[in-house]
Amino acid sequence: MALGVALGAMVVHVAIEASLALGRDPVPWAGPPSAVSIGLSLVAAVAVFVALRSVLLEQRHVLALVTQVRESEQRFSGIVSIAADAIVTIDERQSILLFNDGAEAIFGWSADEITGQPLSVLLPERVHEAHANHVNHFGRAPEVARRMGERQEIVGLRRDGTEFPAEASISRLELGDRRLFTVVLRDVTERRRQLLNERFLAGAGQTLSTSLDYESTLVSAVHIGIPHLADCCLLDLLTGQGTTRRIASVHDDPDRTRALRLLEHRQAPVSDAPFPIATVLGSGQRVRREDLPADWARASSGDPTTVEALEALEVRSYLTVPLAARGGISGTLTLLSTDRERALAPDDAVVDSVAKLIALAIDNAELYQTAQRATIARDEVLGVVSHDLRNPLSAIAMCARVLANDAQGATDTAELLDAIIQSTELMNHLIQDLLDVSVIDSGHLRIDARGQALEPLAERALEMLSAPAADQQVELRSVIPSPFPEVHVDETRFVQVLSNLLANAVKFSDAGGAVTLVAEADGGEARIGVVDVGTGIPSHQLPHLFDRHWHAKRAGRSGGTGLGLAIAHGIVAAHGGRIWVDSTEGLGSTFWFTVPVAGETGPASAPTRPAESPSHS
Repeated sequence: MALGVALGAMVVHVAIEASLALGRDPVPWAGPPSAVSIGLSLVAAVAVFVALRSVLLEQRHVLALVTQVRESEQRFSGIVSIAADAIVTIDERQSILLFNDGAEAIFGWSADEITGQPLSVLLPERVHEAHANHVNHFGRAPEVARRMGERQEIVGLRRDGTEFPAEASISRLELGDRRLFTVVLRDVTERRRQLLNERFLAGAGQTLSTSLDYESTLVSAVHIGIPHLADCCLLDLLTGQGTTRRIASVHDDPDRTRALRLLEHRQAPVSDAPFPIATVLGSGQRVRREDLPADWARASSGDPTTVEALEALEVRSYLTVPLAARGGISGTLTLLSTDRERALAPDDAVVDSVAKLIALAIDNAELYQTAQRATIARDEVLGVVSHDLRNPLSAIAMCARVLANDAQGATDTAELLDAIIQSTELMNHLIQDLLDVSVIDSGHLRIDARGQALEPLAERALEMLSAPAADQQVELRSVIPSPFPEVHVDETRFVQVLSNLLANAVKFSDAGGAVTLVAEADGGEARIGVVDVGTGIPSHQLPHLFDRHWHAKRAGRSGGTGLGLAIAHGIVAAHGGRIWVDSTEGLGSTFWFTVPVAGETGPASAPTRPAESPSHS
């Protein structure tokens, strides 16, 4: 309606203007209209209508274009706003003009706070000059854009002062006399962490696979996580009989390395002091503790040496993880942080992966060590069969030939028969030793322990060695306090241990010497020793003392299979005891072992596991 009125008014206005131009009366209703005036009015009206229609169409087109531009701006603004990457626009003075939501999330600044600020606010001070020169150089360069990957990584600075690695692309826009630069920046912290983790795990796998030597593998395993995961590490391995062996890494601080050495041990009961070894072994789950209090060291252990070591280390946090392989847990790895500014193993997946690598490497080294021992044992058995059994067998054969050829009965038959009997007894003893070692190694040695008086057992063992001692002019004696508590042992096996130790002492004693069996009661266990004043044992041989055939390899002495000490060690371990030696070369040795006293819990009638060589006091 309004448009019609306006159109009518415009038509009237045009008609009046046309009449005046022709010198006619501009008010057509004042007199009768002529044909000419009517025609001119119609022409003018049509012209006006056509013109107005064109204006309206053009206006609609303009409005559509404006709408499209606004929609495009909204879409662009929305895309820029929600982009995960940081989008920052600066002018020639490198002042920030645009700062999207992605930039706010990455840098920690809001757009209102940062707009108008220099770009250098987002960069570490050390790169300010270099980055400004780079932007100026790009402003004069022929290309108008550089994509991500065409330049090396840069470093960004968050509002809290932390730095982060980033990739960026840059473009230049000329707007008349203005020049704008837009940077699209991507935080690559997570990608770099993943890359470093992948490189670390690849290197760890390569390092752990370089050797199958057991001790070398342990050293590599305890150091593999430094410094990528922790400042230092502890490796606790199950050694059987409810004990663990602990190996410590080094630290870049020599004083802390010395403290780590104090935490090491060859054999100790499984416990949660000071680290949750027992808990992790029992549950198979990791345990992490952060921000340890200042008094943590004293609260975590009652051992003064351990407390001293922990206080010197200044442990801030730790993570203990299980080492699992072939369906079982063989030990734990404890990662230690001594630096508050450094995160301790933030990626659990990487810790799990390296723990698996370590467990598999240790398991492979153990299997290889077992295979080596089996090969050595096979060779040793062949040596025993070919050497130690051949001598008595040859004696039997010789005596038999003499008897066969003695048709007239001139030979002393009794002497030959006695030689045959002694040779068969020796062969039987050798074979029994081999069988005992085989049973111990397989873990199937069974003991039937019960309360036994010590004195009668000691007398039996001394009686068994009386003849060899007399032949070598060595005195045997016993010093056992009276009364002495009963021992919880298998009678036969216990006497076997005593006789093996006494035989060993007699063999390495000089004529005129003495071998003494002593005993001490200490709480819930009896400590029994065999003391000699013989040749003693060189210190470098002590670690191999309980190896099979060790005696057979010692210079200057021969005889026997060399299995006596190995068998004694296995039997003592089956009783839940320990065996070791104190020795001074040239002055003699004392072999000690422990067994439970009657009334204490013992492993009666239980099969044994193959035992490791004990630590030597």
